[in-house]
Amino acid sequence: MSRPCSKLRSSIPSDPRLLATLLLGLLAFFGNGAIAAEEAPLRAFTASYELTRSGLKLGTAELSLEPVEKTWRWRLTTRPSGLVAMVTSKKPYSETTFIREQDQIRLQQILLTDENDRNNLESASFDWKSRQMKVLRKGKHSSVKLTTEVYDYQSIHLLARAMQLQQLNEMTFTFYRKGKLVKSRLVYRGKSSIKVGKRNTNANIFVQTITGSKTTVKYSYGLKNPLLPLLVESRKGDDTPSIMTLSKVDWHS
Repeated sequence: MSRPCSKLRSSIPSDPRLLATLLLGLLAFFGNGAIAAEEAPLRAFTASYELTRSGLKLGTAELSLEPVEKTWRWRLTTRPSGLVAMVTSKKPYSETTFIREQDQIRLQQILLTDENDRNNLESASFDWKSRQMKVLRKGKHSSVKLTTEVYDYQSIHLLARAMQLQQLNEMTFTFYRKGKLVKSRLVYRGKSSIKVGKRNTNANIFVQTITGSKTTVKYSYGLKNPLLPLLVESRKGDDTPSIMTLSKVDWHS
């Protein structure tokens, strides 16, 4: 007889930061990652999501975008639920702050941690005047030179929105991953009908690939609120995708 906990363990992403993320152009344009920021207007919100894989509910997530003094901040908090909470105590948290400067997005800080393990901390601080990114990962410090705009798993929503406004079908850009800056590609796949909860809705579809990673991420955005992801599907190779599905959103004035 198969054990429920064994099935659950095989359905949970092995990379805790992937869990945090799921649990957290021209017509063919290859640019330097810079895109006009002022064309992507911002609106604060707090959204709740369900996290599933292979039909199993992994937990819930809360994604928010809010102004903080002179910056804006993305935050993603995830929590396991049900039987999954019996096999993992992880409660990943990620935070990305940014400003708009000279028509570009300037990340200020990336923070990755776990509410149940504060020693599990990763951070990246961006100094655009000296063109340096200071990284703390696995207890080790490093410095990386900055040459262009940088995006991560949260600020990529801003890039997708800007691509829509400028009618770009493809963008190659610099992406933060595991303490390093790598090349990533975001491709617009057009509009498609998707199922969110019990209803079908039309969405703009984007697919992200990352150099050095087997993971592909598919983002589905609402037509009326293009900064709000309705679905985020992450698949590593031929594995079953992990899916983050919108369940509720509150818009703030």
